[in-house]
Amino acid sequence: MTKNIFGTSGIRKVFLNYSESDLMFTPHMALDVGLALGTYLNMHRKERNNNGSKNGINVVIGRDIRISAQPIEYSLISGLISAGCNVKTLGIVTTPTLAMSLNILHADAGCMITASHNTPEYIGLKFWKPSGMGYTPKQEEEISRIYDEKKFIKTEWNQIGKVTHVNDINDSHINSVTEVIQINGEKYNVIVDPGNGSSCDIVPKLLSSYGINFTTLNANMSGLFPGRLSEPSKENLIQISRFLKISREEDIGIALDGDADRVIFLDEKGEIIDPIRLLALMAKYHIEKNNSIKNNQRAWKLVTPINSSSLIEDVLEPIGCEVIRCEVGDIKVAIELRKRGGFLGGENSGTYIWPEMHYGPDSIYTIAKVLQMMSDSDKSLRTLLQDIPQYPFYRSNFRLKNDIPFTSKITSKIIKTMKETFDYLDLEIKNINQMDGCRFDHDEGWILIRRSGTSPYLRISGESNKNMEKSIEINKIAEKKMKQLGLI
Repeated sequence: MTKNIFGTSGIRKVFLNYSESDLMFTPHMALDVGLALGTYLNMHRKERNNNGSKNGINVVIGRDIRISAQPIEYSLISGLISAGCNVKTLGIVTTPTLAMSLNILHADAGCMITASHNTPEYIGLKFWKPSGMGYTPKQEEEISRIYDEKKFIKTEWNQIGKVTHVNDINDSHINSVTEVIQINGEKYNVIVDPGNGSSCDIVPKLLSSYGINFTTLNANMSGLFPGRLSEPSKENLIQISRFLKISREEDIGIALDGDADRVIFLDEKGEIIDPIRLLALMAKYHIEKNNSIKNNQRAWKLVTPINSSSLIEDVLEPIGCEVIRCEVGDIKVAIELRKRGGFLGGENSGTYIWPEMHYGPDSIYTIAKVLQMMSDSDKSLRTLLQDIPQYPFYRSNFRLKNDIPFTSKITSKIIKTMKETFDYLDLEIKNINQMDGCRFDHDEGWILIRRSGTSPYLRISGESNKNMEKSIEINKIAEKKMKQLGLI
C-alpha cells in the first residue's frame, strides 16, 4: 500500500530545495506531482465534461505570497505541460479567486500553491474542480498512487502544452460579487488586516467598489509575514483589536490569512466574532430574507463540521433549517453541501462556502455578505449578533510527539482513557462520535480530541453548557490524559 502524499487540505510540508524523501516539499516533488495530475486528467478526459474547452486540457495555477511558492510553481508547470496540459497562470491571488476563476476560464482543474495559515517555512498545493470545490480524497488517492508508481503519461516533443498568463482576474472576482450584492457603503469605515498575504490587493479594491472608507494594516505583500503570523487567531490579531478599541470611527475590522480562504471579523469595540456565531447569523438572515419572498419556501440545509458549536442547531433548527455535520475541512463541507443541496457551509476557522457562487471557501463574497447585512438592517454587526447566543467554547493545540496518523489502536486508547475519565468525573457519556477524531457528548457539553490534518498537532476542543471554567477544566484533564498516553 502506497503512502498518500495528501493531507486533509491538499499537500502541505516544509520547503526544501532538494531531498530524497517526501517529508519535505521540494521542486522535484512538485515536478512529479504535476506529471501525476496531468496523467490523471488525461486518463479521465473521456469521462469528464471538458467544461467548454476545445483545445486540450486546461489547468489554472495561482500562488500565494510565500517565498517558496515560485520554485514550486515553475516545477509544477513543467510537470503539467510535459504531460500535455495547457497552463494558465494567475500570479499571486487568493484561494477564493483561484476557485472562482475555473469556470470563467473553462478550466479542467485548478492548482493553488499555498500553505494557507501555516508559518512561513511551509508550502503546499491544493487541487480544485471546475465547480470551485477541492479534489475529493478519492481523487487525491488516485493522483498519489500515480505519483508513487511514477507511471506518467508519455508525450512527444510536439505534444507539450502551452503556458499563458491571465491578467486582471481580481477584477473578474470583484465583478462577480458586486453583480450579486449591491451596497451603498459611503457611511461605513472599515479596517482591514490582510496579514501581508495575497488579499492585500483584492479586499481594498472590493471595499473601494462599494464606496467604503477603509484603513489597512499589514497590507504590503510579503512571504516573511512581517506584520503578524498568517493565521488570524486571537493572539495574532491584538494589533487590529487595539486599533478598534481606541478608534471612534471604524464600524468593523476584517482580518484574513495568507491565502484568504479564512476571514475573521471584529466588531466596533475590537471584539473578535466567533465564526460559528457569524455563520448562524448569516444563515438566519439569508433564510428570513428569502422566506419573505412569495413562493420561495424551501428546505434549508447548512453544513458545518463536527467541531462547531452546538449553538448552530439552537439558532437554525427552530426556523426550519437542517444542520448537517461532517468531518473537519472545507473539502468535506463542500462535498456534503453538494450532496445534500445545502445553501451555506462554514467552519470555526473562518471559512465560508456559498454554493450560489462556487464550492470553494470565499472570504471576498463573505465580506460583501456581512456588509450587506449591516446595510440592509442599518445596524452594527455587534447589534445584529445580540440575538445569537455564545456558548463557553475552549480549544487548545499541542504538538504531537510523533507525526503519525491516528490508527484505530490509538483511537481505542483515547476512548478507553476518556471513558474512565468521565466515570471519575461522574459525567455520563451520551454519545461517542468517531467521524473525525473522538467526540464525547456528555451531561454538561462535549469534547473533541482529533489530530490536525494540516500540521503535526493534537487539537482538543470542547463546549460546556455551564460556564467557561467547566469547559477549560475538562480540556485540561483531557490534556493530562493525552500526555499519559504519550501522544503530546
